[in-house]
Amino acid sequence: MNAIEYANRASKLFAVPETATKIKHLSDSGSAQMRDIARVVSSDPGLAAHVLKLANSAVYRFSRKIEDLEKAIQIIGVNSVYEFALAFAVSDSLTKEHYKYIDVKKYWFQSLSCALFCREIAKICHEKDGSRLFMAGLFHNIGELAVLRINPTLARDCGRFNATKFPKTVQQELLGFGYAEISASLLQKWLLPDSIVSTVAMQHHDESPAVTQEIQILQLAYTLSMIITYPDLYDLELFVPEFLYTSLNISSEEIDSVINKVRTETEKTVHLFVDH
Repeated sequence: MNAIEYANRASKLFAVPETATKIKHLSDSGSAQMRDIARVVSSDPGLAAHVLKLANSAVYRFSRKIEDLEKAIQIIGVNSVYEFALAFAVSDSLTKEHYKYIDVKKYWFQSLSCALFCREIAKICHEKDGSRLFMAGLFHNIGELAVLRINPTLARDCGRFNATKFPKTVQQELLGFGYAEISASLLQKWLLPDSIVSTVAMQHHDESPAVTQEIQILQLAYTLSMIITYPDLYDLELFVPEFLYTSLNISSEEIDSVINKVRTETEKTVHLFVDH
């Protein structure tokens, strides 16, 4: 199977919830009011609960407790509600059997920390659309869950990377391609913006800065997320080439500060994806 075939099969296993489809249609119409979106979300009690928990989490750090669904959607953003609905649907589709093959909590820790790194680095770089980069980070490795659903033992074997053999290398050896290609293909099928799809596809760095700032940010966010997820395998000095942050005019002191902030926020919020 190639990356597109994995994405095609996974899109059937990760069926887009009807609620999410309605939200997408309303959002794309350009004429829907916030109360219309809230009415659709409230028709799905599970999603409504997720949205309220998310709005009150460290991801958004709102000063007051949010109890009104319409206000929660306003904070998160309509497009992001659709994208989070996809993420929660994928998370909910995993069973205890899947947890035997990969560390699902660690999967979401790395994905969420990558998303938070994207957002924090975007702020430093004055990148306008931090929410789009956040979603690129959150979904950058969704290909792993696609392989997990289709071939669990292969997903387990792809997880056997180490300090000298990086995840991308193991994936290339076993699949003939990486999770990044599957992730990008699946996001395209879910109708996420092309800017997210193309950025996810280019998440792994070469030996020089990427062509766009958005890709540079995701590449740096990915490497930093691996450091805090697998501190026993990777560290800042050996795993993160200096050009990844100097090309963005970010200092090593700023990197240290962002790492501490994101680690704390991820530890506070990863339960949103694994403890429901």
